[in-house]
Amino acid sequence: MADESKRRVGDRYRQTTYVDNVNGIYGNTARQLNAIPERERRERDAPEREHEKRPNRQPASMPGLDGASFAFMALALCIIMFTAFSYIHTQNNVRTMKKQIITLQTEVEKQQEKNDIEYNKILASVDLADIYKYATEKLHMVMANSNKVYTYKSKKGDMVKQHSDIPQSGD
Repeated sequence: MADESKRRVGDRYRQTTYVDNVNGIYGNTARQLNAIPERERRERDAPEREHEKRPNRQPASMPGLDGASFAFMALALCIIMFTAFSYIHTQNNVRTMKKQIITLQTEVEKQQEKNDIEYNKILASVDLADIYKYATEKLHMVMANSNKVYTYKSKKGDMVKQHSDIPQSGD
């Protein structure tokens, strides 16, 4: 069945299989049997080489950092670390201050609430009817009529007593 030219074998399930005289059958359904990659074939067929006695080569050394580059990198690392720690410290201070502010605000609210309670107690203890009765009966006060203004004369005169000389201005 092997033909010198490549020809298609079978149409069953749309398989594409070709026949080749040199390598056998290959395609999307048939694989080469016992196929060895070219590199492995060369290694397998090559005779064992004796190890040559020559010194092992050292890998080429990579150029290292000189002193100035190392100092620059160390300085940059120190600056970065200082900045990072400063940022963390500042963030911690901000959080602490926020907590303190919240604590102080709650204390102020509690104190205002206490003050309001005490103020309401004082207002509740004061009876305006008792005050009116005390003022009219004991102190003989009179309730003012609307639009009536009581004037009085001051017993003190308009005289000003001078205890020392007035200093002169330096114009």
